[in-house]
Amino acid sequence: MKKENSFIYYDEEEQLFVGVYVYKNSGEYCPYYILKGGVFKQAAAYISMKKDLMDCLQSIVYLEQINDNPSIPQIVKSSLLFASIVKYAKCFTTGEGRGTSLNESHIFKEASHLLSFHQETMELRHKYLAHAGNSVHESRALIALLNPDEMNKSRESIQYGGFRLKDDDSNIDNYKKLYNWVQEQIDLKLDNLKPIVNQRADEIPIEEMYLNAKIPDPEKFLPFTVNLM
Repeated sequence: MKKENSFIYYDEEEQLFVGVYVYKNSGEYCPYYILKGGVFKQAAAYISMKKDLMDCLQSIVYLEQINDNPSIPQIVKSSLLFASIVKYAKCFTTGEGRGTSLNESHIFKEASHLLSFHQETMELRHKYLAHAGNSVHESRALIALLNPDEMNKSRESIQYGGFRLKDDDSNIDNYKKLYNWVQEQIDLKLDNLKPIVNQRADEIPIEEMYLNAKIPDPEKFLPFTVNLM
């Protein structure tokens, strides 16, 4: 079996992008069967988290490379940092889709030195990037400017005063360490799950798989030009 790297297939019913595989002996497209159940969903969630962490690391590494380049707008640099934080936080928040999230007490059990920075990163996501909360990352107020001549007291104008985080350059190395550590912990979870996934898959009758399998429709293949999966 080999993967047809040029194409992917979108399963509209399952809302999944599926890789197109060709059976080496016959050249036919391999049917696929969706593995459903707790352990399969959990493993898929961890793989999805790993992909998010890889994106986070790529963003931070690229930010480090361009950070001293004055020709690149600050908004581009900020976007790389903030996007990585949002994706990182997804791994620790629950949602209907993944159904699985990481537990910080387990993830940082052997890396207590990273726990406080993890918590700061989560607060940055919760109170600044995702919600307009009160935090050290953002403040705002209207201020009244007064005539400095107290003999002629008057309000001259009303202005906006505020602060919002635009970069966190001093912590780039800390983000790299954090993202790398969490990715390593996800790899360990996947290694532990792999034999269980194989065992549960073996318990499904092969006839049931073939009966409910789907065959990719070549007319619906999509060029693999972006990382949709």
